[in-house]
Amino acid sequence: MSQIQQYEHQLPDTLDTSGSKLIYLYLKIENEATINELHAALGMKKITLYSLLQTLTATDLVNQEGAIYTPNGANP
Repeated sequence: MSQIQQYEHQLPDTLDTSGSKLIYLYLKIENEATINELHAALGMKKITLYSLLQTLTATDLVNQEGAIYTPNGANP
């Protein structure tokens, strides 16, 4: 069974799009990623990733340090 299949996590209520949910779960599982890593793993356009990550950082669900994005805090 893959790590994603074993991962049980309650998503924050503020995640209202499938893209933001996908990015959030990926970061919670992998602990960190760059835009290029997210693009390669999720197959999303970089412009879409930038937009969704901007929203996720503005709502304090994701932190950005340089080019690295990490999930914020403990599991809700």
